[in-house]
Amino acid sequence: MKLQLENIGMIKNANLQFNGLTVIAGENDTGKTTVGKVLFSEIRQYKKLSKHYQAKNGIKFSPENHELNFPIFIDTPDFLSKINYIKNTRLLLKQNELNFTTSIEVTDLILRISQPKVLNRSNKFFKNIKNIINGEVFYDSFKDDIFYKKDGLATKFEMIQTSSGIKMFGFFQILILNKSLTKNSILILDEPEVHLHPKWQLEYAKLIVSLVKENIIVLVNSHSPYMIEALQRYGSQAKIQMNFYLASLAGKQSTFKEVTNNISPIFEQLSEPFETFDEMDSQVLQGG
Repeated sequence: MKLQLENIGMIKNANLQFNGLTVIAGENDTGKTTVGKVLFSEIRQYKKLSKHYQAKNGIKFSPENHELNFPIFIDTPDFLSKINYIKNTRLLLKQNELNFTTSIEVTDLILRISQPKVLNRSNKFFKNIKNIINGEVFYDSFKDDIFYKKDGLATKFEMIQTSSGIKMFGFFQILILNKSLTKNSILILDEPEVHLHPKWQLEYAKLIVSLVKENIIVLVNSHSPYMIEALQRYGSQAKIQMNFYLASLAGKQSTFKEVTNNISPIFEQLSEPFETFDEMDSQVLQGG
């Protein structure tokens, strides 16, 4: 599956391949999120229109021989805290004939999260996540909301009482058990490491690689050296297909360079803050 972009938002040009695991690294405001949203939109349009599909100007999308399911876009764990609020707000405004714009990524995820559970809790991925977060994040259809049940406690916790890290793993628990996340799914994760402790970043990366081995196509946008190196190491061990790209500013726009065979440029860019620290230390020594 290929996606080419030219003069789309911040992006001057990008030529990207999506097979197995694709990782896009780069600073903020270099177009990583734009790629994820364009990929999400183009796959949906392709699925809906099939032979009548036609990409927008500046976009070339080629599914090649992939059998694709509708994509899933996840960016912030706060979504799980607000799902009931968003649904009720949309309903109230619709009843009063008021406009309430919600992105397609959000409305799609609401529908997926709200699906009934199909698989049982013996699923290997579910059990693995349960061991990591010491419990289960689940959708309660009666209350139409999301809760966290911690192992050994009778009380269930609302999402507002639950850590962001648990929510990030909780997405997977819900989507795996209701079979929204299955073979031929396309999963787009926008900077998931922002909400995870470094130790959990490694566990999250390990889980992502396991999903790829089950023929789920995954795009990860990241600026975390822990997450990126973990994905590269676990992916190499599992012998999955991987594509790594570095997004960099070129003037006022960004370009995307493939670095699959040598991801050191990613770490060189991400290590720039340490150079600032070194300069500060040198100034302190010189002053002393």
